[in-house]
Amino acid sequence: MDCIRQQADGTTTFPQKAKTCQYNIIGLIQTEHLTERGVNGRSRFIVGVGSGGNWDAVEKAWNAGDLTPDDLEDLFLVHVVVEDISGDDTDTWGFPGDDYTIVATPFS
Repeated sequence: MDCIRQQADGTTTFPQKAKTCQYNIIGLIQTEHLTERGVNGRSRFIVGVGSGGNWDAVEKAWNAGDLTPDDLEDLFLVHVVVEDISGDDTDTWGFPGDDYTIVATPFS
């Protein structure tokens, strides 16, 4: 999740500005069905996670200093992206492949 790490500007505390980005997810996404987004002419999956995702678990693990890149990705997808998209109903959303990219764009 380089997009969040870049927001940190070298600091060890969680970068609050990461919460105000639009995240573009490109790759395999599981909804009611499995689909690719942002490839082969398909639009990217765009999430503005500043409003509905829960950053608490990500922020706590980040500030504790024990967050691996894989942990960051897992926590971000489950607690921020999926909760922003579907509230507590995380059963219908997933990112099953290793072949996807998340790009952050700060909101203006």
